[in-house]
Amino acid sequence: MATCNNCGEVGARVRSRWKGSAQLPDECPHCAPQSFEKFTLPSDKKIWMGYEAHPNEYVQSEDGGFDRKPEYRAEQEAKLALPAADDAEAQARAEQAKRSTRRTEPMTASETLAALGKARVLAQAMESAALEAEREIQQAELDSWVAKASQA
Repeated sequence: MATCNNCGEVGARVRSRWKGSAQLPDECPHCAPQSFEKFTLPSDKKIWMGYEAHPNEYVQSEDGGFDRKPEYRAEQEAKLALPAADDAEAQARAEQAKRSTRRTEPMTASETLAALGKARVLAQAMESAALEAEREIQQAELDSWVAKASQA
């Protein structure tokens, strides 16, 4: 622990300043809180506003609010432009999987026949589903006409 020579406060966050060979008054969170960023523990569950958490990165605006300094804004926007670590890892895994499983040779005759057989089965299933849907539509139209005719 250090002692602030300016106010006498004992703490871990004391900043000694020098200008050339002359020592300026010490700063600590007690006597110069504006010079220090807020320190929070991981167990601190409070959500801090940006200007509260990083007071040195904001300036007070004319309307009484707080605006980010241009260099801080540029730094944050540069970070946002970079891909997230999770996205980069997922992209790398997908590329590796693609490289390890991609086809490098043309299909053989038996593979072609097997693929055509699967496609034929899928096409027949889609065709029968479409025919069934068309029958249901026609039946619904017929039922609608019958209901209207019975009301008349």
